[in-house]
Amino acid sequence: MIAESWYWKKPLLEMAERLRALKICRDLREEQLVQIERDIFVGFYSVRKLFETITKITDATKAMKVPVVWYPNRKPVSWQNNHKIDELYDLDVSQKETRDVVFVCGRIIHSFIFTPYVDESGLAGIMFTSDTDKQSRLYAMEIDDVIRIFESVGNDDPNEIHWQRDPETGQETTVVK
Repeated sequence: MIAESWYWKKPLLEMAERLRALKICRDLREEQLVQIERDIFVGFYSVRKLFETITKITDATKAMKVPVVWYPNRKPVSWQNNHKIDELYDLDVSQKETRDVVFVCGRIIHSFIFTPYVDESGLAGIMFTSDTDKQSRLYAMEIDDVIRIFESVGNDDPNEIHWQRDPETGQETTVVK
């Protein structure tokens, strides 16, 4: 259980700022790539832990959706070849979909493949797939969406909580605004 959420939210805002700064860095050094990796993993773990609390994040933030792109698998993925993304997945064929943040958290936290990608201006996004999805698809998400998630969760400050129990079923309902 998270007792005081600010100590989880503040680092998310700091991570978002670091990622925003790297958006304009064309030549990422190894140290920066490691920082990106760490920020993404720790950040999405923090997001998931905050989402699992009942009252630390509003229902609206928990319901947030994000666009992702996925690329179909071409050949079997293993530890020996998981760095050969362009051979394993057809990067010329993409599908777009919208996913909830919890889905993205799980895929990143349990990623079998994870890599940032850059374009001509700098850090553009991340590619990832979990152990369960690796033989079917590789996901990609723009860095702006990662920043948006971290900032939304980091700045989320619930100010209204309603709790009730249905007298017939005993079902508990909590609404956090």
